[in-house]
Amino acid sequence: MEPPGGMEAEPRMDASAPSPLRLAGFGLTALGALVIGVGVVLTWVSVGLSSSQGNVPTQGIDTTQGKIALGCAIVTLILIIVSRITSDAARAVLAGVVVALGAFATGAAAMFIRSAPTNYNPANDPAIVAQLATLFGQTPDQIRAALSAEVVTVGPGAWIVMVGGLMVIVGGVLTVRWAARLSADRAASEEDAIDEADEYAEPPHDGDPTDDPMPAMPDAQDGDETSFD
Repeated sequence: MEPPGGMEAEPRMDASAPSPLRLAGFGLTALGALVIGVGVVLTWVSVGLSSSQGNVPTQGIDTTQGKIALGCAIVTLILIIVSRITSDAARAVLAGVVVALGAFATGAAAMFIRSAPTNYNPANDPAIVAQLATLFGQTPDQIRAALSAEVVTVGPGAWIVMVGGLMVIVGGVLTVRWAARLSADRAASEEDAIDEADEYAEPPHDGDPTDDPMPAMPDAQDGDETSFD
């Protein structure tokens, strides 16, 4: 049953066959969110001493930027599910939010990559100092003194998160375009249906009321008095 005029249909699960544009947008968005999740659990930075081969890796989940990226990936996956049961207009809005989430994740990873070699100071992290002290059999003070010659290496995790974020951005843009195209096609179909209904509308039958508000007066019959005599 169609909804009454002026009322929007209740959103339902979209089970229609996906178009290539919709499939590409969904695939890139979902895959990009998963790539971000993988990148977060990988090494973002490794810290070691220039005089040795040992180093201590730090995963993205242990950094603020990594937690931001992981949160963006989780929210993106939730919005993908929600967009399946929303209207076209709401789906376009959600896709715009997904684009913003991908940009946030990409920006967080990029900021970490840029600042890690100069701003990442493991000497102020007791956990890293303790691990290095255990690894080299030295005291924490000796490790802190040696960290003046530290070697900071950015790991692959942050770069992978950037790739995943860019995939989410592209997928969100494709989804916005698909939702806009779908809305335009439906609006055109509704206009065509209205035009077709007007074209094939049945003419009024005999005996149907006409638009003339005053019925015609009957003609005078033969023999009727037409004067006041």
